[in-house]
This record gives sequence, structure tokens and C-alpha cells, in this order.
Amino acid sequence: MSQLDALSHLDALSASLSGHDRRGPCGLIVEHLRAARTALLGAMHGEYCFSLEQALGSVSCIPEKSARIRVRHMLQSLLGASALKSVMPAAR
Repeated sequence: MSQLDALSHLDALSASLSGHDRRGPCGLIVEHLRAARTALLGAMHGEYCFSLEQALGSVSCIPEKSARIRVRHMLQSLLGASALKSVMPAAR
């Protein structure tokens, strides 16, 4: 997954969750997603993965089951793509 694709997915997730109360636990997942976006743009791989893991740990705050499953799958996909990128050598 390219950086642009990952950014697009993070933006879509943030937008879909932004209607929830920012003071509650769903506000926390949005903050983790924003931190992941910032880390991705800053090429801080460790912080990016950490923020995604933190967001994944906060998924239970999403009240709608289908949305919770969709967000969980997307975060797992982003983490999986990130793990593959860190293992594979850069193309020259």
C-alpha cells in the first residue's frame, strides 16, 4: 500500500468517526488516527505503527458493530502493509 493510499484510508476513517463525541472514547481513536497520519507524513515508522496499534485498541468505543468491524479490518490492513514495508528492502 502506498503512502498516499494509507493517508487516504486514515482520512476516511477520521472523517467517518468525527461525528462521535470528542470527549468520549471515540474521540481518542480519532486522535490516534491523526497521530498516525502525522507520523506517516513525517516518515516516523515506529510512531506510525504505535498510533495504529493504539487506535486498534480503541475500536471498542465504536457503538455500531458493522462500523467497528470495518474500522478494525482497515486498521489491521494498514498495520499489515506497514509491517511488510519494514521487512522488504527498498527498491533501487
